Amino acid sequence: MGVLAIAISAQLTVFASSYTSLGRASMKCTAVTLADIQMETYRTAPYSCIYLTSASGDSAYSGDSAYSASQVTGSNCSPNATPATSATTASQTVSGPDHRSYRVDTYIVTTTPTGGRALKKVTVVVHAVTNGVVGSVLAREASTFDQAQA
Repeated sequence: MGVLAIAISAQLTVFASSYTSLGRASMKCTAVTLADIQMETYRTAPYSCIYLTSASGDSAYSGDSAYSASQVTGSNCSPNATPATSATTASQTVSGPDHRSYRVDTYIVTTTPTGGRALKKVTVVVHAVTNGVVGSVLAREASTFDQAQA
């Protein structure tokens, strides 16, 4: 009986650990999907429409390594296009398909390689949000955009 109790106890510990790992993997997968969706809005936009309406946020936003005081900001783009609001918002809290809250932070900076033309580097960072508190980074994705996209 004692041996059987110990064996069952060990099995329950393995199941509990597996359940926790699957939950974490699910959150990471959702975060990567949200980062992909956000980045896709920039991939379909003209170069002139890649900007943020405001580059301010809380300490979690400004404390990220992708943050720069010289974020690309703007208010309109040409030719007669209007980017999606989600594309121009620096920080937004969204609900994932798993009904959890995630914070999607977007950073846009201009970089110019030696002998090249200006590029816009877009970085999307997705955080977990628990009870309104911004948590750890679950996903980070970056891409550069060239003026030839116009």
